[in-house]
Amino acid sequence: MEKYTIDRFEGELAVLLLSGNETVQKDVPKEQLPDGVQEGDVIKIKWMDDGTVKEATFNKEETESRKEKAKSLLEKLKNKK
Repeated sequence: MEKYTIDRFEGELAVLLLSGNETVQKDVPKEQLPDGVQEGDVIKIKWMDDGTVKEATFNKEETESRKEKAKSLLEKLKNKK
């Protein structure tokens, strides 16, 4: 399975960026993703040969870890003044 971050939603599509190489972008219909996912969430995806999603799971632990890291970096920048 590959890890992706949900970058944004455009209408009925989710724009995904491959973890580790965010130049790789995939547009996937929202209905192929787990219910309730949001921008910034990390998901693991297994693809079918035709490029559609075979299986997608929300990676709660990594999502929370990344959000905490971003929050910590933002606090350091604020306090650097």
